Amino acid sequence: MSGPRRLAVLGAGPRGVSVVERLIANHAETGGGSVEVHLVDPAPAGGGRIWRHDQPAHLLMNTLCADATHWTDDTVQCKGPVVPGPTLFEWCRLLTTGEVSWDDPVVAEEASRVVPYSHPSRRLLGAYLRWCHLSDLSGLPEGMTVVGHEAAAVDCVRGEDGRRLVTLSDGAWVIADAVVVATGHADTVPTDGEAVRVERAAETGAWYGRPANPIDQDLTGLAAGQPVIMRGLGMNFFDYVSLLTVGRGGRFVEQEHGLVYQPSGEEPRMIVGSGRGTPYRAKGAFGRMTPHFPPKHLTTEVVDALEQRGDVDFMTDLWPLIVADTARVYHQVLHDQHPERLAQPLAEVLQTIDGHAHDVAALEELIKEFVVDPADRMDLHHWDRPLLERHFEAPAQFTDWWLADLRDDLGEARRGLASPRKCASVALGQGRAALRRLVRYGGIRGASYDRDVDRWYRGFAGSLASGPPAVRIAELIALTEAGLIAPIGPGMQVIDTDTGFEASSPQVDGSRVEAKALLEAHLPPAALDATADPLLARLRDSGQARAWTIPDHVESAFRTGAVEVGPPPYRVIDAQGREQDGLYGFGVPLEGLHFGTQLGPLARTNSRFLRDSDAIARAMLTG
Repeated sequence: MSGPRRLAVLGAGPRGVSVVERLIANHAETGGGSVEVHLVDPAPAGGGRIWRHDQPAHLLMNTLCADATHWTDDTVQCKGPVVPGPTLFEWCRLLTTGEVSWDDPVVAEEASRVVPYSHPSRRLLGAYLRWCHLSDLSGLPEGMTVVGHEAAAVDCVRGEDGRRLVTLSDGAWVIADAVVVATGHADTVPTDGEAVRVERAAETGAWYGRPANPIDQDLTGLAAGQPVIMRGLGMNFFDYVSLLTVGRGGRFVEQEHGLVYQPSGEEPRMIVGSGRGTPYRAKGAFGRMTPHFPPKHLTTEVVDALEQRGDVDFMTDLWPLIVADTARVYHQVLHDQHPERLAQPLAEVLQTIDGHAHDVAALEELIKEFVVDPADRMDLHHWDRPLLERHFEAPAQFTDWWLADLRDDLGEARRGLASPRKCASVALGQGRAALRRLVRYGGIRGASYDRDVDRWYRGFAGSLASGPPAVRIAELIALTEAGLIAPIGPGMQVIDTDTGFEASSPQVDGSRVEAKALLEAHLPPAALDATADPLLARLRDSGQARAWTIPDHVESAFRTGAVEVGPPPYRVIDAQGREQDGLYGFGVPLEGLHFGTQLGPLARTNSRFLRDSDAIARAMLTG
C-alpha cells in the first residue's frame, strides 16, 4: 500500500492530544516515514470540551497546580522516549516571566499568583493544554503532518482492506489505518423517567436539567429569584453554584467574620440536597502539596499478591486494610497535636490497630477505647452518613445544623496537617490507587465491584478525599446565610407535580418545597448501552464494540457501561469477543473495565495515563 500511514485520533481533549504528543515522540523510533494524523473534535484541541480554555475563570479544579502535566518525565516507565516539558505550575512561571506567551489577560493574571499547591481554574488548565498541543505541533518530525477537524466522529466502519472509514458530523470523512477512540465524557439517552420529565416540563412550562457537564447545560431558563431544586452535592454541584452566582455577576467579599456574598439580583434560589444530605468535604489546606502517607497494610506487595490471585472481594480483601491504614494516620496525627487525648500510649494504639487489620468490626470497637472524648474519635460511619437516624423538627433547625457542619468542615480544612480528620481522609482516599490496578479486567468480582466499589466506596472516598477547595465551603456558608442556598435534608426525595416538582426530606419536618425547575447536579456515568454519543452507539450497534461484564463465580456477574478492550494497547473487543486490529479505546469510555479514568496525568508519579498513551501511539504507528 502506497501513501502515508493515516491515523485518526477521535477526541482532542487531554487524552487525544497526549496520543498526538506520543505519536510525535515515537515517530523516529518506530520507523519514521510518512504519517498523517487526523485529530477530530468539535471543541478546541488541548482541553477539549471539558477543559476548554474559554470557559469561565471562576470554575476550579480540585487537582493541584504542580501536579497537572502533559509531558512524560523520568518516572514514566514507557517504551517510547521521554520528552519532558513544564508542568502547569512551571508553565505559569514561564508565562509570568515572559518566556512563553498566551493571549489571555485573565489567564496571565491567574498565572502570576498561583503557587504549587493552588487549585487553579479549569480555564488555566485548558490554556496550558492548548499551549502544550500547539508546542507539539511546532516541532513535528519530517514526514509527519497533523490535520485538525472541528467536527465529531459519528461513524467508523472497517473496509475489506482493513482500513477504517470515519465519518464526521460535517459530512467529511477520513480513511485511517488505525483509530483511537478518546472521546471522554459522553451524554446518555434519557431514561424512561427522564424522558417523562422532559416531556412534562415542556407541557407545563417547567424546566428540567438532565445530568450533563455544567458548562454545557443551558441555564438561561432559570430566572432571577426562581426556586430551583438541585439534586446532587458533589463536584458538579459546586460548578453549578458558581455558574448561578458569580457567573451571574455576584461576588464574594472577605470580611472580618468570613466571606459575605453580595448578590447581583440575577441569582435563582437554590434548594439543594442529596441522599447523604451533606456536600463533598473540603480538601485540606495543607500549605504544601497533598501529603502521602505510606501504607503499612495495603502495601504494593499486598496489591501485587491480590492482583496475581484475582477474585478479590472489596469488603473482605481491601476495606479492612484501608481502615487500618486510615486509623494509623488518624491516631498518629491526633497524638502529634493532642497527645493527652489518647487514652493509651501511641505505640500501644498502633500495635492494636496492626493486630486487627483484618477485622473491621473488632477494630471499630477498639477505637472507642483509644480516645478519651467521643468527639475526638475516628468514626467512619459518621463521616459517611453523618445524618443517619437524625431527625429535625423544622427546616430552620436543619439549616442551623447544615451551617454548623460546614463551619466545622471548613475549620478542619484550614487546620491542614494538624487535622486528624483531613489527614485520615487523604489516607482513606489513597485506597483508590489499589483499585486502579485491581479493577482492571475483573480483578475484583462483579458483585463486589457493583455493590461495594461503584455504589459505595467510590462516592464515600470521593466525598472525603476529592472534594472541592476549602474556599468552596466558605462560599457555601455565605450563600446559605444570604438565603440563596436552602438545604433540604438527607434522603432527598423529588416527585413530579402538575406544575413542576416537589422536593422533601423524610428526616426534616415541613421540608416539602415546590419549584418549577429541577436540575440534576451530577454527570452521567459511562454507559455504552445508553450512550448518546453517535460514534459509540454506532460501534455498539454494528458489533464493533461491546460492554464489559465483570465475571463473578460466587454472586452475579456485573455488566458495566465500559467499552471492553484488551490489554495494552487497548484494542477494542467486538461483539464476538475478538480484539480488533487498528481500533483502540482510551480513557473515560473504559470506566468500569478500568478505574479512575477521569484522572489526568500527574507529574512524577509514573502516570498510567502517559504509559497508556505511549503504548497506544506506538501500536498505531507500527500496525
